[in-house]
Amino acid sequence: MMWRQVLIIGTAVLVSVIVELTLLSRLDFPGATPDLVIVMVVAIALAMGPTQGAVAGFSAGVLIDLAPPADTLLGVNAIVYFAIGFVTGVVIDPRDRTVPIEMGIVGLSAGAATILTGALDTLMGSGRVSWEDMPGMALSSALYALILAPVAILGIEWIVRKATPEILVNRGVTVAGRENIRQ
Repeated sequence: MMWRQVLIIGTAVLVSVIVELTLLSRLDFPGATPDLVIVMVVAIALAMGPTQGAVAGFSAGVLIDLAPPADTLLGVNAIVYFAIGFVTGVVIDPRDRTVPIEMGIVGLSAGAATILTGALDTLMGSGRVSWEDMPGMALSSALYALILAPVAILGIEWIVRKATPEILVNRGVTVAGRENIRQ
């Protein structure tokens, strides 16, 4: 990765982790805590591609796992965020990305992250997961992500367009920077 990509990913991930742990987790929202980190991972994957999304997801997951108050087993968030970052970058064709599709991806990713984290915690023997509360937590996490998504997606897309125009994959532009033409 080029140093500009590393700088963008590192800064976005670090800022989102700090904001989520210091500000969003202290607010008394009903349901789940707004997951700014997964929104940022998805925004990076949509703007930069699957490799960068996977790197962002893994590094964000490690930071979340290591930061107090860690409520999951070490490595669970890293695995979940890595998978979501990679899958998000791979699944959607750059020519078919519209705002409703991107918003849907963010909402689904946040809900999936909540469910996958709970499933992996349970699979690894943690007794802290309440499956009776899981549907409400996944739904509230998805709704909060939908609220945070426009700012994160447009902000990361703008930064990537300005700093690294050669890798922008969003809005119908390929990795080489040529316009995709619908057939």
